[in-house]
Amino acid sequence: MRTNGRDVPEGTELKAQVCVVGSGPAGITVAWYLQKAGIDVILIEGSREHGGVLSRSWPDKDLLYAGDAVGLFEHNEPGFLTSPLYQGQSPSERERFFGGTSTHWGGQSRPLDAVDFEARPGFPGWPIARADLDPWYAEAADFCMLHGDDFTAEYWAGTLGLPPSAVPRIPGFDTCMYQFLGGDFLDFATRKFPDGSTISDSRARVILNASLLEIEQQDGSVACLRVASMTDTDPPEKNGEFFIRADVCVLACGAVANAQQLLLSNIGNEHDQVGRYFMCHPLSMGTNVSITQPFLTAAQNDLVGGNRADGSLWRDANGVRVTGRFQLDADTLRQYGIGNCWMRSYSAAVYFEMAPNPDSRITLIADTDPVFGQRQVQIDWQLSPLDQTTYETSTALFKAAVNTLGGDINAPPWSRMLSAFVVNGHHLGTTRMSSDPTQGVVDANLKVHSLDNLYVAGASVFVTAGVSNPTFTIIALSIRLADHLRAKLAAT
Repeated sequence: MRTNGRDVPEGTELKAQVCVVGSGPAGITVAWYLQKAGIDVILIEGSREHGGVLSRSWPDKDLLYAGDAVGLFEHNEPGFLTSPLYQGQSPSERERFFGGTSTHWGGQSRPLDAVDFEARPGFPGWPIARADLDPWYAEAADFCMLHGDDFTAEYWAGTLGLPPSAVPRIPGFDTCMYQFLGGDFLDFATRKFPDGSTISDSRARVILNASLLEIEQQDGSVACLRVASMTDTDPPEKNGEFFIRADVCVLACGAVANAQQLLLSNIGNEHDQVGRYFMCHPLSMGTNVSITQPFLTAAQNDLVGGNRADGSLWRDANGVRVTGRFQLDADTLRQYGIGNCWMRSYSAAVYFEMAPNPDSRITLIADTDPVFGQRQVQIDWQLSPLDQTTYETSTALFKAAVNTLGGDINAPPWSRMLSAFVVNGHHLGTTRMSSDPTQGVVDANLKVHSLDNLYVAGASVFVTAGVSNPTFTIIALSIRLADHLRAKLAAT
């Protein structure tokens, strides 16, 4: 059931077992699994009704998401907080729209690797291991209607009808396959889930035009959420406030807004950890690693291109397709103490794992938005010397490896790359998971350390970035969280 917060009378108090804040892949996944388990769920989304037209939401975003983007943003991406990355095209960063960035993501899916969860110099370990997520990755593959949960190059060579020799053997690098969801399954606000329902016609109570203003706490618990709606005018004005009381609350607003909401309510920041360790997968725009001499056989090119032996593109009945990348293997990462970096067999933008950096962070500033009067954020994106080492070492290793295969590459110098990097829509790490409350914001079950009924979902809980696109892991963690909350509520 879907309603509009504008229609909730002033001062109304709504009650539920769980309130989920945010309607991107994290929030909708948690809400869908909880309602499926028979739990009473309210899901709130701050955006107004825009008739399914994304661009109509951008003026509201200009009002409510404005702030300061500093550090590397000042030169490379000054409009990060509000504006489209490409003028006149869909934004690839933040959205204030039902479905969040699932409304325009590419569906590129692959789990994080086991080494991503390990501690290594410059990259702290997660409080969970890859094996702890394996069952949830399998469930996420079914939920997303992927072609199974086997991402090995050997499996995909067989599926594409290619010989075993189609799997490239590049010293120090693994051949890694990515599945891409079919188009009908990308937008989580409108997609039909395995039982045929959408989130709007499920048992969850979905309330659009319902912006979280404050998380009110008492005696170590969230007491209620203070929420407001907007008028239908352009520009909008504040309409009215209402309250939601829930046994459990889940923040699922994205890495910028999750940190902002906690900072606004002075929650979870006892050790100055909220908003720190903002990470992404830096992507170079217009400055590429160029392949100056090819190094793959025809069959190997078919595999990494997702083609059958006859050269035709493979898709399954749900529209899923695959492509391959080359990334550093676990032993090489441990040996050199660097982040990961993926390469392609043709000229391509640079894309690597940013190291966690406490100075790359989100803070509040004095400026307030003109609708609700909430303090805006400053986001300071900082790369570190370890990131330079990651880029320079990984490209040098790749060059040496393909030289042994008769190929060659040209990698631009780091000084040139610095002016080309953009964030690439992957916002990570600002409420990171930790077993030690002094080193993070949430525990291994995604509960805020200092409150017994507030949880955080999404990539803001990532400890390290890995090199896989984050949405598939966001979904797996969200399913895991829903199962944890189901058990928690059943026990109480």
